Amino acid sequence: MKKRSVKIRFVSVFLPLLIVSMLAGCVVHSINPFCTGDLITDMPALYGQWMLRESVFKEGTDKPWTFSKDSIIIPGIKGASATLSARFFRVNDMVFLDTIAADPQEDVSLWWTLHVSPMHAVSKVVVGDNMFRVIPLDASWMEESVKNKKVALPSVWHEEQKMHLFTASSAEWVEFLKKYGNDPDAFPEKDAFVFVKHSAGMQ
Repeated sequence: MKKRSVKIRFVSVFLPLLIVSMLAGCVVHSINPFCTGDLITDMPALYGQWMLRESVFKEGTDKPWTFSKDSIIIPGIKGASATLSARFFRVNDMVFLDTIAADPQEDVSLWWTLHVSPMHAVSKVVVGDNMFRVIPLDASWMEESVKNKKVALPSVWHEEQKMHLFTASSAEWVEFLKKYGNDPDAFPEKDAFVFVKHSAGMQ
């Protein structure tokens, strides 16, 4: 039997679960979750079907996304879908979303391939009236912060992709989010994915 390659295939990642910049490799990858188990929170107001109304990404904008306690089902092409394992969690008064690719579907969605490493990604969640925004952690900011020693987290350098793969523990990520979760440069609004409630999915 042929050995499977252990080389990490970075097509990029959502999330984060997530935007055009991800296609260029600009997403923060972590081998560990961005939260500890005690911080996982229930967000029933966000469970159900939502339409992606604003983003620079085109896939998944014409059909509803389904959010639940532990997954996100993302519409793909030709009626197929892809699933991300997801966990909402709170750090202080902030809400975040940790995502990682679940099992691939027969017709693999581009959104799923963004997680093929598979690695954890993190986004900040801002909830409004019948809408919410998902803002991925900006990898360009992260790379620059590591370079100038503003951020010091365990990582290894991925030469092919010219980026860091973070090996920080979940506890270390929590401390990072406490410090930078409200930093608009770390979580820039321009990269937000804006979801509105899908009328057929109202609970």
